[in-house]
This record gives sequence, structure tokens and C-alpha cells, in this order.
Amino acid sequence: MKRPEKIIISIRDFVASPRFFVGIVALFIIQAVWIAISSNYPMAFDEDFHMGLIKLYSEHLLPFWSSHPASGDAYGALTRDPSYLYHYILGIVYLPIKAIFQSFSAQIIIFRFINIGLFAFGLYVFRKLLLASKASSVIVNLSLFLFVLIPAVPLLGAQINYDNLIIPITAYALLLGLQFVQSLKKKSFDFMKLLKLVLVCLFGSLVKYAFLPIFLAIVVFILFYSLVQYRDINKLKESISLSWKMAKRPIKYFLVGLILLFSFLAVERYGLNVAKYHKPVPDCGQVLSYDNCKAYGPWIRDYNFSKSKQAHVDTSPLAYSTRWTYGMWLRSYFSVGGKKSDYQSRGPLYLPAISAAVFIIAGFMALLLKYKQIFRRYNSYAILLFTLAIVFTVAILWFTQYQFFIKTTQPVAINGRYLFPVAPLIICLIMLAYNELIKNQNIKIILASVLIVCSIWGGGAMTYILRSQPSWYWSNSPTNSVNEYIKRNVGPVIPGNNNQILFLRKV
Repeated sequence: MKRPEKIIISIRDFVASPRFFVGIVALFIIQAVWIAISSNYPMAFDEDFHMGLIKLYSEHLLPFWSSHPASGDAYGALTRDPSYLYHYILGIVYLPIKAIFQSFSAQIIIFRFINIGLFAFGLYVFRKLLLASKASSVIVNLSLFLFVLIPAVPLLGAQINYDNLIIPITAYALLLGLQFVQSLKKKSFDFMKLLKLVLVCLFGSLVKYAFLPIFLAIVVFILFYSLVQYRDINKLKESISLSWKMAKRPIKYFLVGLILLFSFLAVERYGLNVAKYHKPVPDCGQVLSYDNCKAYGPWIRDYNFSKSKQAHVDTSPLAYSTRWTYGMWLRSYFSVGGKKSDYQSRGPLYLPAISAAVFIIAGFMALLLKYKQIFRRYNSYAILLFTLAIVFTVAILWFTQYQFFIKTTQPVAINGRYLFPVAPLIICLIMLAYNELIKNQNIKIILASVLIVCSIWGGGAMTYILRSQPSWYWSNSPTNSVNEYIKRNVGPVIPGNNNQILFLRKV
């Protein structure tokens, strides 16, 4: 065997190895920790909102409210908000942290580290999920490597935000759903797996209402395959009965008890909201007065926009979709300061942003061409579940934000991080499409190498460092001088570094 071939095989084996995945997790943690210890509080992704709710719930024994709290105006209609378990659980965690660490800055750093840990665990669960699709370890590891190099990924992971809990919950729920349906193929109804799945989905829906599309995708997926595998309803009943009898009694009753508890919690929020306000998540103005809601930033922003709607704005779905797609891409690869800098935005850098756009656009075309082959060659159950999760999440997110656009004529709340719970699935499917489309091994290696180099060359936390301003930092942090050193010495070799507002046209 020729020496170059040996080198290529050695590199491929390393990329496929668990060691490379450990390196991916380490890379994410290093990036996120650096941003966490560099950045002033609060950071841009609603960090003060989430920390404020954590503190508020830490003073409240149960997650129920008899009336709107006097100090709760900045958090909207929190008495009817179904997205509260993250804040309630961390409110309990906050009590011992507050008792041990008197410095608020220290408390913030600890909570940021907790969020980094949650996101990092999500990468581990996502690897298990992606491998269940029968994609190669090389494709799975490269997909996650590209994911952690998206600039907004370490920026999100570094701050206090319930998205960091939704990441592992999404991956685990999809993994359980896949495992359950695969058990149906063997005519073996795994009741314990189903109980765990229901519990995780109920929990996720109370962490963030945006998990509901994932929940819906799993329900559709399970119902479809249940009908396919069990055409005789009597056989399905027999299989369920047998599985229930075989399950260990203490565990199954414990899980049923938890499901009943979380079902009650879901009905208390979603059920009562629908009954009273005809929406699972009511608008603040439906629940509270204008005087209460005006302190809630997103609500008063949309309210003011709706009162001064612009004339002659093209609000067609096609026109909005163009702005939406551009905005989602832009705010995945940009960088942004916190409240102290008035949420100052800085544009993406050329190589990571442009290479990602080419990778995704060409990748979707490849996916359309090769979807049938991917479905047949890999685990069809996983491919269908990934597709449902992506389609439901994107469609419902687009439709919800389009409704805001119709109401305000402004492209509000468009942020790439809203797709991060399904981003690893998107990247993996695109990688599989390229793998099917391109047969020449050398071309695959060249294209993968170019994409990796472009993603590294200014991507990840480097975008934050190069785009950051002194007002973004903690005062007197030892990281400040290092960030300034990197900007002076690395910045000149990064394309687009001199143009701080690159791509920041109005979306």
C-alpha cells in the first residue's frame, strides 16, 4: 500500500474513533467556557430573562402562581407560561449556590458552566442518535464537529438559557422513539421504553413549548409504524398486555406515577390555556394588562411595531421566506454583545459563513436527489424520524414567525439558534446525501477538507473573539488581554475581519 493511502486511512480511522468525538466535546467546552468567562452579564440570548426567572422561582415553593407576582412584569404572563421547568429546577439549585457563593458574578459563572455541561451532554446523546441511523462514525463525528463550529453554538452554550436543556432532551426523546419503533419490528411491544418516552416528551414540553413539534413528530412516527406492524388490533392489545406483565413492577409503577404527575402539570398549563385563552401559549396581553406587559421586552416590541405597521411591505410567504432564510443563516454565524453594549451585532466572517451557505444549499439539492437511496441504504426508521422532526420544527417555527411578520411587518424573532435542536440531524442528512452523490473517494476527501478548513478559519468561538468589543467583557477579566492579543495577531489573516458589519443588511 502506498504511503499517501496509509495516511488517508489513518486519518479516516482517527476521525471515526471515539477519541475524535471526545475531542469534539472538548473543543465545544473550551470554546463555551472561554466565552462564559469573557462575557459580561447579561449576554444577548435572553440571559437576564432566564436568570431572573430562576431567582424568582427560587423564592417560590411550587411552580404554581395564584396571581401575577409584583416583581414579575419583565417576564410576561409567567403564571400561564408552560416553559417553566428549567427555571423551576435551577431555582432549587440556586439556593445552595447562593448560600455558598455571595458574589453574583460567581453565581452567574457557575450557572453558565451548568449550561455548558447540559449542552455537552446533548452532544453525547446526539452521537448515539445519529449512529442509530447506521451512518458511519466518520459522517456522524464530522457532522457534530461542523455543528460545534457554528459560531452561535458555543455562544448559546456559554450562557444561561433553556435551549441548553432542550438540546439533550430532543436527542434523547428521538432516540427513545426510534428504539421503541424498532422493537415493534420484532413484534415486541416495549412498554417500558414507551413509558420513558412519554415521560421525556412531557418533561420537554414543560421546559420549552418549542419542543412540541418534536413531540408531535414522535407521535406521528409511532402511530404510523404501529399501524404498519400491528394491522390486527387484537394482536396489538395482546402484545401491550404481555409487555406490561413482563415489566418490573416497582419501575413501571414509578414511571406511571411520574407520567401522571407531568400530565397534570401539562394540563394545568397547556390544557387550561387552551380552555381559557384558546391558545396553548397565550399572548401576554390576553392574560395581563398593558401596564403589566409593557415591561416584557418581546411583547412591547411587537405591540409597538403592530401600532406603526409599515405600508407597502411585501408580506407574501415567498418574500418572507427569503428574509427568514437569510436571517436564520446570518444569526447562526454572526456575533452579538450583551445588554451593556445594547446588544451590538457584528457580522459573520467570510469563510465559515459562505462555506456553510454553499454546504447547505447544495446539500439540500443533493438530499432531494438522493433521499430515496439514503432511505433504503441506511436505517429507514431513523431517516424518517429525522425528516419528520426537521420538517415539523422548521414548518411550525416558520409559520409562527410569519404570523408575527403579518402582525408587525417586521421580521422579528428570527434567530438561527431556534433550529439548533435539529441542526445535527440536518447536517447528518446532508452529509449522507453528499456521500451518496459523490462516488470518488479523493473528491470526498478534498471537499471535506475544504469545508473543515473554512469552518475552523474564523468559525466557532473565534467569530466571537474577533468581533467582540471591550463593552462585551467582564471588567478586569484576565481573558480581556488575551482576546485583544488574538484580535491583533490572528485577525489580519481571517478574511472579512476588517468589515465589522459584513452581511448585516436589513433582513
